[in-house]
Amino acid sequence: MIKQQVIPDFVQELLTESSKGVEPLIQKLSTLLSCPILVTDPFYQLYCSTAHLDMNEIVIIPNKEFERDSLSSCEISTRDTISAGFVAPISLHQKHLGFLVMICEDNMPDAALYEQAILFTASLCALQMQKKLEIKQEKGKFKDAFLFDLLYGNIKKKQDIIEYGALWGWNFTVPHQIIVFSFVQYDQFFTDQEKINILLQLVEKELICQQLNPIIMIKQAQVIAVVPQHNPDMEQFTLQIQAFANNVLSQAEKIKLQPQIACGLGKVYANPAELFRSYQEAKVAFELGVLLKTRTPFFVELGLERILFNHDLQDLKEYYDHCLGALIRYDRDHEGNLLETLETLAAHQFDMGKTAAAIFLHRNTLRYRIKKIEEILNVKLDDLNVRLNIIAAFKIKLLRKLS
Repeated sequence: MIKQQVIPDFVQELLTESSKGVEPLIQKLSTLLSCPILVTDPFYQLYCSTAHLDMNEIVIIPNKEFERDSLSSCEISTRDTISAGFVAPISLHQKHLGFLVMICEDNMPDAALYEQAILFTASLCALQMQKKLEIKQEKGKFKDAFLFDLLYGNIKKKQDIIEYGALWGWNFTVPHQIIVFSFVQYDQFFTDQEKINILLQLVEKELICQQLNPIIMIKQAQVIAVVPQHNPDMEQFTLQIQAFANNVLSQAEKIKLQPQIACGLGKVYANPAELFRSYQEAKVAFELGVLLKTRTPFFVELGLERILFNHDLQDLKEYYDHCLGALIRYDRDHEGNLLETLETLAAHQFDMGKTAAAIFLHRNTLRYRIKKIEEILNVKLDDLNVRLNIIAAFKIKLLRKLS
């Protein structure tokens, strides 16, 4: 004979509310426990809350390592408050979706009094959050098809783009630009979907913080954001976009997301049918930003580099050899380092004092080397055109990794 078990009253109440979504569910739990409840994503970004607190910059510090189906005491820190409480992981099929947190406003009670209700609610939250995620992913398939056509210039008419975008609440009557976030070291076989999804969440959260309706998609290891010019002052908008990109990169660094993340920013276009240009520019800016170690590279601010990067490689090699080949061969035959001296000189705008200090040379020794370089290359380094040629040659060396 099967022993009959008593089901606690709170189970039926919580089950009833769970069908309405996560927010009504935690509101019911908050009422039952007489404590504020909040739910976060895996990075402690607020998902929803019943707490009347400033929940900006929330930090949750558990007192022990999380275990599956376990309750841990924790410290909840916001910009203005520090509280104690309990935290339970929200997981489904070994997939971590976030945390359920109970804030204890008075003395810490015995965890056993609340453990059943909190863990049961966490399991119900997991079902609702997974359901919402699946619906979002299904809708995303149609969005991604539209965004793919947009980014590759397959939709030629501006009005068609405006009408399609309106289906998802996107206003393509205002100018937009493309920002690409991607992993620095990856190849075409990079398939770590979990890391790509984490990056997607970081970008999406930051766009929402900017009060923007996210227009984002994943393409291989890239997360592509289509950002509207929400500030008519172009200078202010540029600063806001730079701050947005920096925040995403900082969050990735904070959670130690590997491989390293970098970004590239295309130009702003008023006509959405031209946004495919911004996408191509953002990809170039990403590549150049990695090479030049520029944190937030705007394509529009890249000078000679963006021209050289897209130029014919063989032509660039010939130009490089024409400008510096004789010096390279001289160093090779005489085990010298005159090329390095000239590169440092060019990097310091041909300033003798700064160059001498940078490579720890006496000015007279540097003058001798410069004279020798001029003889080998048969040029005068005080000639502006010669200087421009040399600067361009060294940019080719950097961009194309020539030796």
